[in-house]
Amino acid sequence: MVIREIAANEYLVVDQKTLAEAGLTGRLRLIVQPGEIRILPEALPDPKKVLDELAGCLGQEPAAEYDFGLKIGGLYEAR
Repeated sequence: MVIREIAANEYLVVDQKTLAEAGLTGRLRLIVQPGEIRILPEALPDPKKVLDELAGCLGQEPAAEYDFGLKIGGLYEAR
């Protein structure tokens, strides 16, 4: 663990090297509470788990029976 004391007058900037040392890369979550700020990796939902949770919304069929013929270009993009 490395402890660095800094003065944050107007802005607090955490450089990429410091984030990488903490294993924080990619998309991050910032949680602000009184007296503390936490930076955490963004937890992406598992697509198969989400489909399983949605399975049976219209009946009792499993998610595997849904075939909409969508081509996925990104996490939230369907073409």
